[in-house]
Amino acid sequence: MRGGNPKDIRAIGDLERRDVRMINRQRGSGTRALLEFLLSREGIDRTRVQGYDTDEITHAAVAVMIAGGQADVGFGVQAAAAQYNLDFIPCCQERYGLAVRASQIDSPPIQALVRVLRGEAFASLVAALPGYSAPGAGEIAASPAALALAPSSETVTPVGD
Repeated sequence: MRGGNPKDIRAIGDLERRDVRMINRQRGSGTRALLEFLLSREGIDRTRVQGYDTDEITHAAVAVMIAGGQADVGFGVQAAAAQYNLDFIPCCQERYGLAVRASQIDSPPIQALVRVLRGEAFASLVAALPGYSAPGAGEIAASPAALALAPSSETVTPVGD
């Protein structure tokens, strides 16, 4: 949302207000799927969210729309919000993994990637991005452990992307 949060958006339910215009991510994106989950969980009818059907392809494009005044709020990542001096309210944490066939785990290309992920240079690059962290980067886990959900510090509020 724009700096200073002029619409006083605090929770997902605020997206239903008539004075709040939203910009969405495109159908099929993980960001949109997450928003749809949160709306459903809160019992919010998407048709009551002004701008729900207006979408952009990237987090940065959503941020540009908010920074330019075409929308009041979007759902996205902190790095894009920071790039355009927007306010950001974290609502959940996502955890990413890379799936590799077990038979390939010891191959030179995969081992080279693991070394990069475990290195200081990668850790520094990730740490420089607002809203990102990479604890355990390069750790190898069996499928059941890797697919377990990370603990969340969810606050169920919209993200000003």
